[in-house]
Amino acid sequence: MVFDIARISAYNGWVMAITGAVLVMLGLATLSLIISQLHKIIGFFETKAAPPLTTKSAPAAAADGDVDYLSDPEAIVKLYKVLTEELGEPFELTKLYQLAQKDQLPHPHLTLRTLREAGLLIPAGEGTFSWKAA
Repeated sequence: MVFDIARISAYNGWVMAITGAVLVMLGLATLSLIISQLHKIIGFFETKAAPPLTTKSAPAAAADGDVDYLSDPEAIVKLYKVLTEELGEPFELTKLYQLAQKDQLPHPHLTLRTLREAGLLIPAGEGTFSWKAA
């Protein structure tokens, strides 16, 4: 049995080799595309219930009906001032954070940071803060 270039060319060996390589590459590219988008396909079939944005046990003194605390900074300040009444002025931010978590207020860390950046919580010393005078 003799293997030579002339026989490979005569029986379309080069074309079959290139076609095979192209098919393998196309198959691998398709497989990688499917795997990379698999999370979207699975997510399409899963149904997730969105958690409610309301608090479970917000302080009764600050309950103003259906207030959107995420877009109304004055409502957030009223809600957090109720929590700080029992702490006194100036209060420790860590204790306020713990009270907000205990009352299951939405995103206490982000809310306190936003209140600080807005200048509504003013530093009063070593880890203590007070409210901006109205």
